[in-house]
Amino acid sequence: MSKNITAVILAAGKGERMWPLTYDTPKPLLPILCKPLLNIHLNALEEADLLNSAIVLTYKNKEKIFEYLNGYNTLTGKKIKLMEQSLPLGTGHAIKEILEGAEDLGDEILVVYGDIFVPSKEMSRILKNILEFDGNIIAVKEVNNLSKYGLVKVDEHGNLLEIQEKRKDIPPDVNGYVNAGIMKLRIGDLKKYIDKTEISPRGEIELTSVLNLIAKNNSVKIYPIESSWMDVGTPWDLLKANIIELDHYCSELGKNPEDCLIYDKSTVEIIEPVSLEGPIYISGKAEIGPCSHLREHTILCGENKIGFSVQIKSSIIMRGAKIPHLNYVGDSVIGEYVNLGAGTVTANLRHDGKNVKSLVKGEYIDTGMRKLGAIVGNYTKTGINTSILPGIKIGANTWINAGCIIDRDVPDDAIVYCSQEKKIKKK
Repeated sequence: MSKNITAVILAAGKGERMWPLTYDTPKPLLPILCKPLLNIHLNALEEADLLNSAIVLTYKNKEKIFEYLNGYNTLTGKKIKLMEQSLPLGTGHAIKEILEGAEDLGDEILVVYGDIFVPSKEMSRILKNILEFDGNIIAVKEVNNLSKYGLVKVDEHGNLLEIQEKRKDIPPDVNGYVNAGIMKLRIGDLKKYIDKTEISPRGEIELTSVLNLIAKNNSVKIYPIESSWMDVGTPWDLLKANIIELDHYCSELGKNPEDCLIYDKSTVEIIEPVSLEGPIYISGKAEIGPCSHLREHTILCGENKIGFSVQIKSSIIMRGAKIPHLNYVGDSVIGEYVNLGAGTVTANLRHDGKNVKSLVKGEYIDTGMRKLGAIVGNYTKTGINTSILPGIKIGANTWINAGCIIDRDVPDDAIVYCSQEKKIKKK
């Protein structure tokens, strides 16, 4: 491993596909077992003794990431730096600004995309192996649906040939390698070729294009990731990542999933009778009321109230959210300080049993999930007997009036009125 290396976490994405969860929260700060996704990357860098040379590059919501890094630095005694990209002109442009603006970068740069997920222990192992390699290297992951990603082409010796852009003409059942968002590159090669890289049709400098230019002139090895890996781009990706991390955590503890109930008895008040089916993860304070049923992969992030006769399954309940009574929350993400009115139900299964589709940037896409409930933004309130259809997203700071059936996405800062025409006559 080179002693002169700088670690960079690219955290400048807008997170538009993650709406409504990114209304006032940068995507790297969204929770994985109630801690920011960014925490996984920072902990792995700490194990590699790279935090004092680390740079986190951001663009949107800089203040919140800065606040988080300040707390992390205070806790660990490290000196992680924060840089702001001047304009959102691509990952290559971000690296170019670091090369021009940062001091004492050393001989190599380790780049980690801030929106990728690998289980915590696996991330540390992957970084260790990549850092021990002498020369340019990029992590790749074999996936069985290349239509969602750009193809990474390699030769028979494990050298990078080319990273292709995502193509819609690739059938959904074709497998192959994709860019896993972790790479170590020589500073000299980056400086030599980044200014020679052509601007993409989107008007951006893409780091993948820089890599292609380097690979044509120098060796860039690939490192196949064998563990779970995800590009956390949508709310259901976040849900899947939390489930994977919880399963890994229980495995590390040597617990069977059904017996893996992780919470502090001194901060969680349970009012019997209550049914808990593992794996379950509760962080911080929570009150769990009588006749409630917390099923597998329930995650509570603190300051939560789960009231009478509530059932929760495979869901993230963020900090301060309250689900007070007679609710069903299945395969859903409930944002911070949300309050669900009595009888609010999140439907999570289509009548035809097909995968749930959800609207993303004006287009309905297949989420890949047969069961998917609601995505509810921070500070939203629902009235009593609200019914939310599968895959629906409700914006932040929104009010839903009583008795509504929510069958389409609701924007941020909205009020939903539901007219119920009634005719009453005497007998």
